[in-house]
Amino acid sequence: MAASARSEGGKRKRGGKGNKDKKDKPTSTHDESALKLQSSSIASATRMPTSLQQATPSSMQNARPPKSFGKIHDKKLRAHLSNEYLSAKRAAEHAKLADQYINISAPGEGAGLIELEDDLERTAKVTQSVIRDSVGVDTARKSFSLQLDGGRDGVGLGPYRCDYTRNGRHLALGGRKGHIAAFDWHAGKLSFEINVKETVRDIKWLHNQDYIAVAQKKYAFIYDAHSGAEIHKLKQHVEVHRMQFLPYHFLLATIGSAGYLKYQDVSTGQLVSQHRTGLGLCNVLAQNPLTAVLHCGHANGTVTLWTPNLSTPALKLLAHCGPVSGISINTQNGGRQMVTSGMDGCVKVWDSRMLGRGAVKEWVNPRPASDVQFSQRGLLGMAWSTHVSIYDPAKVLDSTAKSGVPGPYLTQNFPKSEPLSLAFCPFEDVLGVAHGKGFDSLIVPGAGEPNFDSSEANPFENRRTKREREVHSLLDKIQPDMITLDTEMLGQLESKTLQLQAEPAAPTRLTVAAQSSLAIVKSADGRPYARLSRIERLQLDGKAEEAEEALDAAEDDGDDEDPRSRSRLAANIPAQAGPVQEKKRARGRNKALKRYLRKKRKNVIDPQTVAVREKLERNRAQREQEARQKRGEAESAQPQSALDVFSRPRKRARGAPL
Repeated sequence: MAASARSEGGKRKRGGKGNKDKKDKPTSTHDESALKLQSSSIASATRMPTSLQQATPSSMQNARPPKSFGKIHDKKLRAHLSNEYLSAKRAAEHAKLADQYINISAPGEGAGLIELEDDLERTAKVTQSVIRDSVGVDTARKSFSLQLDGGRDGVGLGPYRCDYTRNGRHLALGGRKGHIAAFDWHAGKLSFEINVKETVRDIKWLHNQDYIAVAQKKYAFIYDAHSGAEIHKLKQHVEVHRMQFLPYHFLLATIGSAGYLKYQDVSTGQLVSQHRTGLGLCNVLAQNPLTAVLHCGHANGTVTLWTPNLSTPALKLLAHCGPVSGISINTQNGGRQMVTSGMDGCVKVWDSRMLGRGAVKEWVNPRPASDVQFSQRGLLGMAWSTHVSIYDPAKVLDSTAKSGVPGPYLTQNFPKSEPLSLAFCPFEDVLGVAHGKGFDSLIVPGAGEPNFDSSEANPFENRRTKREREVHSLLDKIQPDMITLDTEMLGQLESKTLQLQAEPAAPTRLTVAAQSSLAIVKSADGRPYARLSRIERLQLDGKAEEAEEALDAAEDDGDDEDPRSRSRLAANIPAQAGPVQEKKRARGRNKALKRYLRKKRKNVIDPQTVAVREKLERNRAQREQEARQKRGEAESAQPQSALDVFSRPRKRARGAPL
């Protein structure tokens, strides 16, 4: 029975399969499966996997790259740029959500700040003793004072300057009279302590807690932070007053009394570049940790922004009527706020995106400030006279009240010792104050970032973690040419490249003569636009006058990159339509354009230029050696003694007696 049933079922199945009516009307099960297969195949090719969709914010579900990417004809390049764009947007949304989830404070309250019970209370009246009694034992130990007045005849070794490592674990102190010390302030373990017996103007940690740079009386030195042994003597850095270290580029930047800003690569030992500011002595040097742009404050009240690849300041700003005494950049909101203080008593808050429109907020302090510093959470610390004042970021960055002194968040007095240097400890609610008699550590609730990235800066790293982080940092080292004011330009396509890859029917900026000349040059030798010389590119862009000036400058310098440029252009590029009036240009060695170009690239040290110069020197030496061999001279002259002068016949001077 079962076999017959199966055979009958099989017959029915075969018969049903051949039925044309059933073939025209498929079952609903077949429709659903076909739709599922079709939808899954389309979904796999048009959208992200489900696992990624669950981890993607809702605002990024239907995100699309910008329409400008559609002008790119290369499919691989277009897909790569679209993926990079969407990944960056997705990472920004994830970071925003992470900050929203981690910040557990109530709405309208700062994370970790002192809470008030009523409107009549003032946090500025809270002293360090009250804070120590209110916090835990481990936190109370972070508030201490070091009285370093053990000099000769009871005279201190200060005033001091201080600096923390990037993970906030180690502290370095440098006294003006030669005292240098470094220690692990969490564990209270002293690393080294020496006296160099000469003036110490600044002290700075390098990429980890093993090396420390010290600006002494004449030169800058690098010491071993464990034994205090001198490792390097930087003879090219003379009379240094201030130093900054760029951790992602491994660059040590110094500036001093001569007004030369110098970049030293500590990983290779080469001097990357040196720029002459032309503004004399500089006592203020700060960096934007997000863009690695250096801010210099000069004695005439000017603030200049510098990058290694430009010999002139990227931006120049007249900030104060007197010498600039302090500069700091707020990193909490993307480096948009910059605070400057001057000897005229003014403290100004600037918007880095609109520096030309003036200060966003300013006020006059009772005494000129000696230093200003931003914390990781945006609190502003200011040292003036014998006081240290800390301001709430909500009041400092409030642009509604442009003038008026904001009320301080906390204050601390240091009688008979003026604070000189301030430094907020990373990932800790601690402010380090270096003054004339030593060093004090103050507890500032809400100053430090409570969440740290262990792969970036880990306060609890061991020896193995430190070694791995140093290797990865060297592998991910950023070139100095990548430092720029506008960080959004990195990773983008140049507008000219997009223009050349556009459709032929699309309107372009090139003239008809330039387009025809571009086709002629390409058909002549088959070189693409990117491989043409600068003079040819100017000609193709329709800038004939600039190309002629560049060609004349190259002829005067004698270093034309392509001697066939003039003949090739004369043969291939047709004249522009319409009468062209010849421009009168001054010719000769003292041309203004040549002087300007020589001055602009004077202090920029380009590795390619150095290699070309070395090659020319080797070729010149080889030619001289071949000439000496032809004349029969020896390759290396024998050393001569002082008596050889009397053995050679001496030439008689004209008019001398026989």
